[in-house]
Amino acid sequence: MDVSIVSSLTNYFNMLFDETVWYLKEVAWQLVIAGVAYFCVCIFLYTLLLNVSHKAWQLPGPPARILLVIAHPDDEVMFFGPMLHCMIEQKNSEVYLLCLTIGGAKRRKEELWASAKTLGIPEANVTILMSTQLPDDPKVQWPENVVGETILQHVESYRINAVITFDKRGVSGHKNHTSIFYGVASLCMENKLPPYCKMYVLESVNILRKYTLMLDLPISLLFASHWYLLSFKQRKIIHMAMMAHKSQYVWFRKLYIRFSRYTLLNTLQEISTLDLELDVEFDDG
Repeated sequence: MDVSIVSSLTNYFNMLFDETVWYLKEVAWQLVIAGVAYFCVCIFLYTLLLNVSHKAWQLPGPPARILLVIAHPDDEVMFFGPMLHCMIEQKNSEVYLLCLTIGGAKRRKEELWASAKTLGIPEANVTILMSTQLPDDPKVQWPENVVGETILQHVESYRINAVITFDKRGVSGHKNHTSIFYGVASLCMENKLPPYCKMYVLESVNILRKYTLMLDLPISLLFASHWYLLSFKQRKIIHMAMMAHKSQYVWFRKLYIRFSRYTLLNTLQEISTLDLELDVEFDDG
């Protein structure tokens, strides 16, 4: 091969390499600038929101009697802490807690009562069930009718104005979590709920958003109908409540409590019969 051709090719590839490196550096620098700008926006937004009232974005009313339905002891802290803390602190709503399993061990009942006490929920307002039809098993989908009727009994007994639970993805995808949603959905679809009661579900997010704390604020607030936000000082109550679950307070849950947006922010959506019908049609399609 002619030396001049080799030299030309070498120069061309060197130039191409230099331009590629320059381009990648420019892109990386712009990404860094965008990331820093986004972080600053999140900090500013978070600081701003801590200094204004959130009531306009919380559940309307607020509901006089609220029933939180969970699958296992510690769900109340790991997923619903901000909403619970805000409602209890404002003292406008009576909060009831229905846990559909004992979490596989009797000691977890005591842990749930201790956690509820830390959060400010009276022991008399906490119901913990143990049923062979509702086993604590991530692979088992509970019967919709059993879950639905159990919830309906509590709604009618305590004249509940708002039921709050997981959405159809259950935050973590746990089948026991999603079973509660489908139980609630069956009540709505069959028009069994009394007219004074509404249903709300906790929004599930992808794993990236799940562990970004306040960095998820702009996206969450843009799409959420109702939301609850805590200060880092208020989050200490959530940490203390989680510590009451001594048998569950292992290293990965310690990390979860520190980094999960569910210990800082809860976003809720109201569910209606129309929404559920459209959802079913979409799934079938």
